[in-house]
Amino acid sequence: YEVMPSLVGSEMCIRDRNYFLFKLQFDTAVHFGGSDSALSLYTSEETLRADTLFSALCHETLVQQGEAALERLCESVRQGKLLFSDTMPWYDKTFYLPKPIAASESTEEVETTLRKKVKKMAWIPVLAFDRYAKSLHAGHFTPDDQPESFGTHYEQTKATVPMQGDTEPYQVGLFRFAPNCGLYFICGVSESGQDKKLHALLEGLGVTGIGGRVSTGYGKFHVVQKLCLNTPSDAQTKWLRRALSANRAPYLLLTTSLPQADELDSALKDASFQLVRRSGFMASDCVETPLKKKTQYALAAGSVLRHSYQGALYDVSLTDAHPAYRYSKPILMGVTL
Repeated sequence: YEVMPSLVGSEMCIRDRNYFLFKLQFDTAVHFGGSDSALSLYTSEETLRADTLFSALCHETLVQQGEAALERLCESVRQGKLLFSDTMPWYDKTFYLPKPIAASESTEEVETTLRKKVKKMAWIPVLAFDRYAKSLHAGHFTPDDQPESFGTHYEQTKATVPMQGDTEPYQVGLFRFAPNCGLYFICGVSESGQDKKLHALLEGLGVTGIGGRVSTGYGKFHVVQKLCLNTPSDAQTKWLRRALSANRAPYLLLTTSLPQADELDSALKDASFQLVRRSGFMASDCVETPLKKKTQYALAAGSVLRHSYQGALYDVSLTDAHPAYRYSKPILMGVTL
């Protein structure tokens, strides 16, 4: 997906922000290729990072509303008026957060099977997060009953039919969510009606599909629930709202994102983090074939930070045809670790 040029805007501090949660259920298998692997066609991740989600929304905006609307969308992001988390899994009525990248200081002896099970976990239920955080210092964490997987990985054989020569088969890695599982994401908005516009974009995007190989029918979804976290309705949404509004360290990073150059030293000070490679190709009417985008290494969701940062909407184009933007602005949660 390609993002066209946008008006240059200055970063601004947003004090009043509404947070919305969009719960997505997938109607088909998905192909979420990881840009950190040369074999991304043959495997599929289970979640989408925020930059991929935002690029898809930009493409849908261009299709539905035109270039002027796309420029307004990019400007809202630049000014910090519209923020996105990575997508995260849900199971039934339970929402999950990335397991924090933090070393355990507990000295308690833990049975080997349980220790391996906890180590293997990538996601923590919202209402179990505080209990997990406490276990990092004393005691141990016993997971609640939850699925071992949110779906099934498999491969499907496809074929290319060149103008000349033999048909060439190839494998596509896919993931199919279990019937009672899917993905959700959190967005922060500071403009009236932005959530409704986003909902409309998601409805159109759900028909088209998100991720890779959408031309062959993958990645279709529908929005099953939209929650305003500023008016929480249960224990989970209360916890999420409290953490999102807690302007204190440590912070749990919910968005794979990269601080600006002058923010980097501060953001990484006393942080526990992992880096993830972000690359890929840009498609454009200005060029005949997709062009490679600039590679960046971003902080992965789940990183634990002591200092917040603003991030940016980076131009990652390697051509003079026109800019291509990669979303890289964070949503941070104040948590107790």
